[in-house]
Amino acid sequence: MTAIRLPFPAPALWPNKRPHWGAKLRATRTHRSAAFYATLEAKVPKPTGRVNVTLIIHPKTAHAIDADNAVSANKAHLDGIAQALGVNDSTFNSPVVRFAEPIKGGAVVIELAPDKQEGRQ
Repeated sequence: MTAIRLPFPAPALWPNKRPHWGAKLRATRTHRSAAFYATLEAKVPKPTGRVNVTLIIHPKTAHAIDADNAVSANKAHLDGIAQALGVNDSTFNSPVVRFAEPIKGGAVVIELAPDKQEGRQ
């Protein structure tokens, strides 16, 4: 298993926000790039099969966050990781979301692990 720590998604990346398309594009590029370089720095090996993904969300405050919104907001992170690994993000299983304690500025830790159930019937 590999863990990659990334910045908390910008407000423009959350699905309930309605940002200007330019603001969303800039945020997407920034977060995708951050995930790309963090993955390269972590020296994550290229997966040979499906990958289990866990999003550990450290919110900025104690306010509740919907799990499905958290997955959507982290799409740019997942795309950057897939790009760094040289795989299509369709090799990632649906992310599991866990919420951790709030921290100043927020953060996301993405855990990647090979799918041990793959190929079993």
